[in-house]
Formats: sequence, C-alpha cells, structure tokens
Amino acid sequence: MEPVFTVDTLRLSNWIETASKLETNHAHFVTADLPATRQRILEVSQGRCRFTVTDAGPFVQFREAHAFAGALAIKFLSWNCFGRCETQVLRGANHHLSLHIPLTGGFEARQGGLTVTTNPGQMLVVSSPGAVNRWWEGPCDLLNVMINRDAVINVFSRLPGGPALAAMPLTLIDLRENVTLAMFIENLVRDLGRPAPAFSAPSVLPHVERLLLTLLAGGLREAQGLPTDRETSAVAPWYVLRAEDYLRKHHAEKVRMGDVAAACGVSVRTLHYGFSKFRDHGPADALRDIRLAQARHALIEARITGLKVAEIAKLVGFPNASQFSRDYRAHFGESPSATSRAAFG
Repeated sequence: MEPVFTVDTLRLSNWIETASKLETNHAHFVTADLPATRQRILEVSQGRCRFTVTDAGPFVQFREAHAFAGALAIKFLSWNCFGRCETQVLRGANHHLSLHIPLTGGFEARQGGLTVTTNPGQMLVVSSPGAVNRWWEGPCDLLNVMINRDAVINVFSRLPGGPALAAMPLTLIDLRENVTLAMFIENLVRDLGRPAPAFSAPSVLPHVERLLLTLLAGGLREAQGLPTDRETSAVAPWYVLRAEDYLRKHHAEKVRMGDVAAACGVSVRTLHYGFSKFRDHGPADALRDIRLAQARHALIEARITGLKVAEIAKLVGFPNASQFSRDYRAHFGESPSATSRAAFG
C-alpha cells in the first residue's frame, strides 16, 4: 500500500523554493557539514534535541524547511546520510505535543521502556514528558507537526477522556485508517506553501487548532482501543464545560460535587445528567482522569523533582496511595512505580 504522504503530494518543494522570499512564512536551511547540522538542530530545538551519527558512513546533506500557522509549527527535515543517525529530545512537562510522520525511510523511537517502529503511512504521537530517542539508518525525510501544550490541554480537556489522552506514552496512528485526519494535515501543509495561507488568518487559526486536535483525539482513541466519541459528546452544554474547568483548577483539593454544581449554577442531579449524556461518565470519573494525567506527568518528572509515588499521589489529590495505585494501573496498564522507573531508563 502506498504511503499517505510524500514530499511531492505535500508540495514541500514549494516551501524550499519560496523560503528566501521575505513575504513568505518559511525558513530553509541546507548544509553538507555534520557539525553544522548538529548545531542547527540544537538551535531550533532551543537546546532540547541532540543529533549524532554513531556509525561510519557518508554524510551527504541535511535540509530543513519550516512554517508556522499561529502556535502550530510544521517542519520538514531531510537527512541524506548513510550512517546510523540518532536524535535525543529531553521533554519537560509543558513540552509541545509532537506528530512525527516519515515521508521516506522509517525510524524507531524509544521513551522509557517503550519502543515503537514508524514507517511511511504512519504517524507517531509524542506527548508525555521524558527523554525520547529516535534512530534510523540511511536517507530519511520527516514531517513534524508541533502543537502548543496549552492548546492541547484546552481542547483535550473538553473531550471525553481527553486529559488521559494528553498524557499517553508513544502512540502510533495509521493514517490510512484515519483518512480525515490525514487529509486535514495534508491540506494544512499544502496551504502553508501558498503565498497567502488561508489557515494562517487570525480568524481561522483557533478553528484550525481545535479541529486538528479533535481529529487527533479520535485517532488516539482508536489506536489505544478506547471507545470513540458519541456524535453529541463534543457539543456539551456550558455547565459541563464550566465543571470541567473547575475540576482542572481544583483537582489537587478535596472536591465536593455540591461545590462543583454550585460553581456552575445547576443542581448536582443536573450536573450528573450532563456528564452522563455528553461525556459517557460522571464528574467524579472526570476528576479521577484529570488527577491520573497529572500524576503521570509528575511520575515521569520524578527524576528531576525527586518525589516519591506516595508524595505524588497526595500532590494530585489522592488521599489514599493504595487506591491511587489501583486506579493508575487500571488506567495506564502499569504501576506508578513502573512509570517512574521507565523515566530513568
């Protein structure tokens, strides 16, 4: 089966050809020098990404072209190298969500104890904090889409099970099975190759981010074998959205549903009805998911903070460490201590 994306179908040559023109939103970098490549990658990643070639082999060329649609950053990276290449990215808790789409050549990626192989026609979603290593051999063309963490939280938190989606480990999405998502990304990239991109208009940008993230959430659910949204789920009434905002802000506290309902101006019964109808779960389940997502970030960051599992449980709002461990294992398929150990791996 043919890969979904190629350099030609995405018209990425337009980015490179017009990159030198001041009126475009593109930038282009090209070099045949390995040290210059390392320095360039270090600079554009603000010191978070390091590039190495570990095996002998001719280094022919590195190319990079990137464009922006508001807070969305889209990069085309091309390595013409016959050694074994590797990148390492150190991701913090507020690091952007990254979509890695190979156009030519595949790669392997590892985060903690999880290793994933990604080939053309697939997309790797990287969301959790912690070190991510990616390696490949031979020429490789890659499309990266980077989405601001605040936008991810804003959109995912309004979707059923969204907070947990934002904390997932490496997840592989088959773009051939998610055609609408693939077509949207293709249209976005091709639009940015035009002199006056429509998707970059200030009135359009918020809708672009929201639609991309909503489609991505559906792909993540399918990849993880989770239930898909009901048609009505995204159109929740104002009091459900306000309740979700309240839960996010107060998740570390002792939350009473009466207080949540009062903050939303509705009865507890109405609150439960709204969550059941539009979110397929109750407000207490939503609170638990928010706490678990926060806990996962904290566990991966424990190598820096030094916090223990019991301390993290209390920090995110679980008064009972045993209950926290049971809920965490049921949600993520591993114990909190296993997540913490993998972050050190």
